[in-house]
Amino acid sequence: MSIASPSKKVTVLIADDIADTRDNLAKLLYFEKDIEVVGQASDGQQAVELARKLAPDIVLLDVNMPVLDGIAAAAAIRESRCGSAVIMMSVQDDVQLFRQAMLAGAREFLVKPFSGQDLIQAVRRVYEHSDRLPGPVAPVVPGAAVMPRRDGKIITVFSPKGGVGRTTVAVNLAVALRRVCDATVALVDGSLQFGDVGIMLMMQPQKTIVDLLPHVSSLDPEIFDDLLLRHDTGVRVLLAPARPEMAELITPEIFKRILTKLREAFDYVVVDTFPSFHDTMLGALDAADHLIVLFTSEMTAIKNVRNLLDVTHALGYPNEKVLLVVNRADSAGGIGLADVQKALGKTVFAQLSSDYRLATSSLNEGKPFVVTQPRSRLARDVISLAARLGGLSENAGAVGRTGVISRLRLGFPFHRSEPGVKTA
Repeated sequence: MSIASPSKKVTVLIADDIADTRDNLAKLLYFEKDIEVVGQASDGQQAVELARKLAPDIVLLDVNMPVLDGIAAAAAIRESRCGSAVIMMSVQDDVQLFRQAMLAGAREFLVKPFSGQDLIQAVRRVYEHSDRLPGPVAPVVPGAAVMPRRDGKIITVFSPKGGVGRTTVAVNLAVALRRVCDATVALVDGSLQFGDVGIMLMMQPQKTIVDLLPHVSSLDPEIFDDLLLRHDTGVRVLLAPARPEMAELITPEIFKRILTKLREAFDYVVVDTFPSFHDTMLGALDAADHLIVLFTSEMTAIKNVRNLLDVTHALGYPNEKVLLVVNRADSAGGIGLADVQKALGKTVFAQLSSDYRLATSSLNEGKPFVVTQPRSRLARDVISLAARLGGLSENAGAVGRTGVISRLRLGFPFHRSEPGVKTA
């Protein structure tokens, strides 16, 4: 399927030190009506110079080349800000090389030999999912407006057991914080291999957390403004990698740095996770100002939460950081609240109602239920949770002309009841 407009072809520069390989790649692309090869380079330095001169949409770049290798050439192309996206090619199917290529700015990695169909699909996929990279950075003018550095809060939603509605709660909580607290909110899909945030918000992975890798040493609000997707609700979204194997590129150190920098750019950073004590997830737990432990009132879930609380205690987390939230609290056959608290030795912070039909329809439609059905019991529970996390008055959750629901429907922000809590 053609993805470029009739008047605009996808322009490609081929860089490989073997002439026959360059010719073969050009032949594979020749008959594609929406793709045009605009140049060829025989070494890395020539590839950088031609990329600057021709500004192609895509640079097919071999890793092993003379003068300047593919990794260094990809980094130079990125630094030139000519707007070209790099697809790296190599005969080596190596994870470390894959990571180096992505850190240098590559958007795709093809292992030789690959088929013509694989090549064509990669070119189209990268072009379709990658906006043209920004041009040269404008000089800072004295007195010009600069995005303020914020002192945001990280809210990590975690569960030691799957199937408890973690992603559903994280997505709706982020939207509720954005609307109820009139705050800037970033939603991070920390389930790096199999994240579902994009599905729940009906968002295509045009840009993902992998696109931040070339910028990890100098993350700033402007980078986030370019690379975080904008949802209709006003929430900015950082999606998980498009393919499971790319999750290996996000090391625990990188993930924690991204969260820390997001805190400086947004009032609230809501992080969805997955049930694991992998180092990456421990980094998300460590970075959290509020750690929401989500679970259902059944014996296996309670047992897992009790084990988790032992871990958080061993890690030295303050008691007030860990917030227990029971999902589907009114489900038939569930263990009562008093018994749950007795078993865990800790007070439950909030309870969320059970509404399987609403949660399922929200998922299938890709629309948060706090927006589509704000007066439902489940939505009211999530909105009230957002109000409490946002430091709003205790009666903010009441339904009525001045309550959370009315303000959410009318688009009005709340006033915080606690002094010193920042506003958006």
